[in-house]
Amino acid sequence: MKRTRKAPLFVAFAMSLGLVSFVTGCGSAAPAEQADDQQEVVAQESVAALADGSYDIAVETDSSMFRSDSCTLTVADGAYTATLVLPGEGFSRLYFGTAEEAASASDDAIYDYHLNDEGKYTFDIPVEALDEELPIAAYGQRRDTWYDHTIIFHAPEGDALADAA
Repeated sequence: MKRTRKAPLFVAFAMSLGLVSFVTGCGSAAPAEQADDQQEVVAQESVAALADGSYDIAVETDSSMFRSDSCTLTVADGAYTATLVLPGEGFSRLYFGTAEEAASASDDAIYDYHLNDEGKYTFDIPVEALDEELPIAAYGQRRDTWYDHTIIFHAPEGDALADAA
């Protein structure tokens, strides 16, 4: 069998790649954790960078039975409040947590609907985090039951809405 120079070059390349991986820590958990921390810091900075005002935002839920018709995020002095409009009248109360927790929660922890100008069920609820899956329980009045769901309030992609003054 005839030997070529390619084999020693390949071995040298593979060894140097292994050395680089060893020195930089590829495959270890620390860089992944650092990347997650960096993403969290970037997300917090983008949320903190929101100027006071109102923003149309996208909302994601885990169910077609519990979904958003529209949502406006209001930012005031670093606090976030979502005005969540549901397309139907099936859910009349919301609670951040599980259905089991909602069943025994105090009334001040539960958010009741009000009707908007179009007669749709609307909730004004505080938002603690954007772009994160949050557990939320929705009270189905037809069956007198709390249901477990998840919701994600997405960070706004555009500028604040113009004031309607």
